[in-house]
Amino acid sequence: MALEAVSNDEMRGALERLASHAGAELLAKQPHWGDAILCDGLLYASMSLKNDTLLQAAEKWFAPKLAQGPRLNGWFWFWAAEALPALDLHLMTEDSRYFEHARTIVDFMDNTAARTPDGALVPHPPAVEVWIDVCYFTAPAIATLGRISHDDAMLDRALDQMILHAQDLVDPRTGLFWHVAYVAKKSHSMCLWARGNSWFSIAAPQVIDEIENADVNGRFAGKIEKIRVALARQLNAIARLQDDSGLWHTVIDRPDSYLEASSAAGFALALGRALRTKLAGLDRARAETAYARALRAICAKINADGEFTDVSQQTPPGDFDFYNSIETGTAPFATGVCMMALSEAV
Repeated sequence: MALEAVSNDEMRGALERLASHAGAELLAKQPHWGDAILCDGLLYASMSLKNDTLLQAAEKWFAPKLAQGPRLNGWFWFWAAEALPALDLHLMTEDSRYFEHARTIVDFMDNTAARTPDGALVPHPPAVEVWIDVCYFTAPAIATLGRISHDDAMLDRALDQMILHAQDLVDPRTGLFWHVAYVAKKSHSMCLWARGNSWFSIAAPQVIDEIENADVNGRFAGKIEKIRVALARQLNAIARLQDDSGLWHTVIDRPDSYLEASSAAGFALALGRALRTKLAGLDRARAETAYARALRAICAKINADGEFTDVSQQTPPGDFDFYNSIETGTAPFATGVCMMALSEAV
């Protein structure tokens, strides 16, 4: 089934509706680990739409966090996620407090946070596990801070996190990624989860961009090439598995699992970045089709109230029936990624 490409005006209208609702929601809702991603999405939308009200909402949400400082002893997903929006707020406002907030988080990642024997960051110690989402929660912020600080060693550490996550989690048969690797058992979770794959596909081009913007990509050419090869193979597999609707199944290689919106937002963001940078090894024709379909699909999931719908909720690893039983609704992390995807497309 051919889908008509969504126009720039349609995407802009969908983004405006989504961002207006998200800015108000961020300040009124109960705290959620995905709020920092929602905050960062607002910053993307603020730049794309030239709307300072969205920036102000992000600043207001962050104000008590600046006052208190990062909470580094809490659940990983809360504190780790704050580094990226803090850095983006610093770049947009030139307020050094955001920079210091992010630096404290990254310093903790570098010097204190638990790791596997080979150095991959661990979210739930004492369990020695590698989770695919953690590459997004760590490597882009480490790379961005390294670029701003002119710290080549930090850039190198960001690349290492991406490579370690790829090595521990890649399915050699498909080029897709497992949700969790159980290091001590030398095993992995049971299913190829779509949203988990989207976190890697978003993070990889972001890290590469930061290295190139720092103008030191020649020094790290070998490591960058490893990430590019893994990303191109992954995105080619992802594009082949897209449903005609423009969405993906929550267990990405199982068409008997339900179709889900957050992975489509993540893959739209990733495909847009890969196409923009002319990623070597990418099946460009197939990627362009998948990108256009994904943009159309995520716009269709934004309802009249500005909510991004049909998002699978918080998802720990399990068997196929477990993934397929997760409820759908709205979620701040998904709204944030959707705003990022549409902002870059617009």
